[in-house]
Amino acid sequence: MIYTIFLYQASSGLLIYDQNFQELNTGKMELFGSFFAAIKSFISEIVLDESNRLKNIDLGEYSVVISSINKFDVDIVIITDKEDIKIVNKLLPKILKLLTKYEDQFLSWEGDRNEFNILELPLTELVLANVKDVRKTLLEKPDQILKSIWAQRKQLSGEARENLIQERDLLIYKIEKSELLPRNLSMTEKVVKLSEQLHDEGTFLKYQNEVNRLKNEIKDTKFKLEYYLTNTKTTLNQAIENLGTKLVSAGDYKDTYLNLYSFSTKLRVLKENGWEQYREMANKLIDKEDVPEEEISQNIHSILKMDDKVDDYLN
Repeated sequence: MIYTIFLYQASSGLLIYDQNFQELNTGKMELFGSFFAAIKSFISEIVLDESNRLKNIDLGEYSVVISSINKFDVDIVIITDKEDIKIVNKLLPKILKLLTKYEDQFLSWEGDRNEFNILELPLTELVLANVKDVRKTLLEKPDQILKSIWAQRKQLSGEARENLIQERDLLIYKIEKSELLPRNLSMTEKVVKLSEQLHDEGTFLKYQNEVNRLKNEIKDTKFKLEYYLTNTKTTLNQAIENLGTKLVSAGDYKDTYLNLYSFSTKLRVLKENGWEQYREMANKLIDKEDVPEEEISQNIHSILKMDDKVDDYLN
């Protein structure tokens, strides 16, 4: 199985193009972004290391095959199953023949990776014609990949390692004490980066999953914010229609209160400040006996004038 093909500009180490042949949708690639970023970082390092040119790099059950095309300053890097190296070696001349068609484009490249999206179809056809199994993924054994990558990197000194562990532990403590989702996401992403530096695949993968969970929770919370905001206005308009000739203080705003209160509660986990005013507005709908008629009217007017765009409450 060939998992990924990378094309690098040999002289600069810049990534020109990469293409995945794994059974992964875009969403899964995004969810495990830190894992794939660690792989890309490792690949970039070995490309820049002259001693690795034209060599195979061992990654446990997998291999990184590197081949240089000096003529137009390109390194081809392929991640594959170790058992398929012979297939890759047979495929490389065909890839070289394909890339030769774009020699001028490689030599004049100025950093725009989109220029080489034209390779997607011919490269896919070429790989699929030579590789039978395209159902596997590097995510089947991510811990093995990370262990193999980090085993080839220089180990930290005792003092540096201890400092990073202390920094990471402090972040984990703060995450456990915080309810603010965006802040927790930012700190969790830092924990993932520190775990990469510490070569700690267990904590890396654990908090990579936590990054995924937090992103999903933030997305879900925004959806609920929109739901409660819409219902707040809908139920308030219904309550006003039911008033007839009665004073606004006689209205039944229970449903509006529940929705606006829920809105403020969800906003509270996304934004540290600003949610309180909506909690206060909700409370005024229930505690009408202690609020002047004019203030009740102004409160209702303010609720109806609330912005319909959820993102505006998060800025």
